[in-house]
Amino acid sequence: MDSSLQFRNGTFRILQLGDLHVPLHIDTRERRKKLEDTHNLIKMGILALKPDLVVLIGDNVSMCDGPVCTDEEYRAGLERAIAPVLEAGLPFAFVLGNHEHDCGNEEQVLRVYDAMDACVVHNDPDAPAGGFNSHLLLKDSAGKEDIFNLWFLESNNRFAQPEISYYDTVHGDQISWYERTEKAIREAHGRQIPSVVFQHIPVIQEYRLLREATLAERPVAVQGHSKFAGKYYVPGDGMEGTLGESPASPDFDGGQFDAWRKAGDVTAAFFGHDHMNGFTGTVDGILLAQCRTAGFFVYTDGCRSAVRLITLHENDLRHPETKLYFFKELGLISQSLGPIQKVITDRQSINLHKYAPVAAAAVGAAVVGSLVRKHKK
Repeated sequence: MDSSLQFRNGTFRILQLGDLHVPLHIDTRERRKKLEDTHNLIKMGILALKPDLVVLIGDNVSMCDGPVCTDEEYRAGLERAIAPVLEAGLPFAFVLGNHEHDCGNEEQVLRVYDAMDACVVHNDPDAPAGGFNSHLLLKDSAGKEDIFNLWFLESNNRFAQPEISYYDTVHGDQISWYERTEKAIREAHGRQIPSVVFQHIPVIQEYRLLREATLAERPVAVQGHSKFAGKYYVPGDGMEGTLGESPASPDFDGGQFDAWRKAGDVTAAFFGHDHMNGFTGTVDGILLAQCRTAGFFVYTDGCRSAVRLITLHENDLRHPETKLYFFKELGLISQSLGPIQKVITDRQSINLHKYAPVAAAAVGAAVVGSLVRKHKK
């Protein structure tokens, strides 16, 4: 497939699919039902939203649930996972998630993607080894000039020193590659080319979109991740959308966000990793956006799996529009979730488990108090 993509009638539409986690082996009735729900969401997203490009935001296929596979077996699993995209004849791009590093098969995964005709991004040979870093220039509606750039960046997996951070950051040599490449693009075109970033693990700056919860807000707050675990958070004033869990970012700032800010090309960054988060917010002029899982194989949020549409406007390149489209809102009915799961969200389930002992203790205290009062009477 030709990797040259362009705006059409002044817009370019990207469908982002988050954390599909489709198992390599669909060998049970339960897995078949979950795959059916996942496919129906993707199909309806494509039909309703008419994207020009699909982006897989990482943790796309789970390959560690069985014996080591061949390239052919992995390709068959990937093609099964994204069958609606391939059937629609759409080009797609991807990034690696942390779980695609778990098995140590990164080179195999990249070989398979590289050999697929529909895949329009390829690892930059000048980028650091060990992951996937790439970019893709989009042409204007006339198909003549490059006017926009898409970055696909490797956010790695676990940090080598867990006492410092649970998750890794984008590494310094990757940041240097980004800076060199952005400069080369700018000089080649005689002007700065606006861009957006796609990567799996979010940046720590997402915590600037939150505020610490008051005691009264604790029942609806999310507990921080890793070094933030001692605190509870609710959406800050600048956040829109849903906060289902705390951002599972690295525990320190590796300098990536500052590099974006200094270069000035990045208008927005889109992340996966946090299956229940569907929020957006702006930090220092850069839009940060989370995409929920579009699948049903991992913890989700009831029937609130979703796809994210990103719309770029040729006459306003620095202000992309974005919106989540949820499974139920697209008129779909789940085949894999039970009646309770279809109604209650994971966030509500977590809160019920968290506060059930407190509630039980409160009820017990009330009953004892009532009995004491009756005894006194």
